[in-house]
Amino acid sequence: MTGLCLHIGCGLIVAENWYNIDASPTLRFSKLPLLGPLVAKTLNLPDWSSDAHYGNIVKGLNLKPNSCDLIYASHVLEHLSLEDFHTAMDNIYTYLKPAGVFRAIVPDLEHLIQAYLQDQQDPELAVQAAGQFMQNSLMGHAGSRKTLLSRFKESLANNRHQWMWDRPALKNAFLEQGFKQVHICEYGDWQDSRFAKVEHPESFIDAFGVEGVK
Repeated sequence: MTGLCLHIGCGLIVAENWYNIDASPTLRFSKLPLLGPLVAKTLNLPDWSSDAHYGNIVKGLNLKPNSCDLIYASHVLEHLSLEDFHTAMDNIYTYLKPAGVFRAIVPDLEHLIQAYLQDQQDPELAVQAAGQFMQNSLMGHAGSRKTLLSRFKESLANNRHQWMWDRPALKNAFLEQGFKQVHICEYGDWQDSRFAKVEHPESFIDAFGVEGVK
């Protein structure tokens, strides 16, 4: 019997025949009974699909162990603190069936560092190199955080990166979790064609993927 395909961090684009989840606070607001649509309209929240379900992979999902054939997460893991990353990996490994596949795409820290160092060597770009790195890495916040409203809006955005990865570090994290056949992957090199429903070439811009088998 075919198992579940879990799409973590689906955003506004949901995939057919996948269980699409996202931990965005705006999605949670939009799913509130009765008040949800009103809150979403008042706050001008994103127009979430009815096929997008609120779910937090760190807190855990209402899924049985060994129930997923495939799990996919594109530009999700970098939004987790290191401790939460390990909790998420524990849950992902638990939900996967034996021989199930986890495929993840993350921004490439090495690429960002190389771009920063290259800008530093250019007299015209050097003064902007640090700011450009912080902006491109999404590890900082340029706006004010002095009011409760500004902090609330920032929390709704939920777009800051908490822990960045390069190829050796993320590949090792997969191996330490117990995954086998761990390798760096590129767009379209999946062995299971169901990944074609969730993966898009633009996700690999300044980014890389890692895939492993339980």
